Amino acid sequence: MSSNSCDEVTTSENIVVRMSRVARHLSSSVYSALHSGSIFIYCIIQSVVTIMYFGRVLLFVFALLLFSQVSAKKLDSRCKLVRELLRNGLPSDIFLGQWVCLAEKVSDRDTGALHVTPSGKKYYGLFQIPTPWCKEGRVGGECNVACESLLDDDIRDDVKCAVKIFQREGFKFWTQWTARCKNDNFITNEIYKCPDLSISPRSSPERTLVSQALSARARRTLRQRRSLMSYT
Repeated sequence: MSSNSCDEVTTSENIVVRMSRVARHLSSSVYSALHSGSIFIYCIIQSVVTIMYFGRVLLFVFALLLFSQVSAKKLDSRCKLVRELLRNGLPSDIFLGQWVCLAEKVSDRDTGALHVTPSGKKYYGLFQIPTPWCKEGRVGGECNVACESLLDDDIRDDVKCAVKIFQREGFKFWTQWTARCKNDNFITNEIYKCPDLSISPRSSPERTLVSQALSARARRTLRQRRSLMSYT
């Protein structure tokens, strides 16, 4: 074979090798570009999903705040709070002062109070009732009430649900009561200066039922204490 033929073969081989290298380089570049692009697209999708989620949360909170501003009210005095509690089912018995103290400490007597914790848990209304006692968006929960309905100025559902919680858990369910009301009789003494306490609790059948339930709980607690004392 002539030297020219050998040179041509060598040149062809070099061209093939170079083309192969270029092809590998291009494929590597294309793969890297596609990989980077897919990561970029994934990040965009994740960002959009996150924004949509928090957008829905913010919209929900805004709607609740708007609803509460429209229909809620703040009871601007202790005696007005006493009057509303008596009208909506609570009896003027030994526990009334505790209910007044609870409402003042947890919601500042605001029927539209809505508290959202950093973890996203929400507390609603005059007595700051959370799920699972109420259901967000529809009627439900242990009290068979929509959480949003606890934010209006009609506190009948608030009172019923709070009494149900009290019957099962006691006032200790509310940490604010334990910290700020449990050993404080000042409010209990003060509320009996309010003129509405001269109204007989028997004027309301519903109030009488609530009073009976609370009194029964008090009697059970007293019996338990006496039983414990008998063993000591």
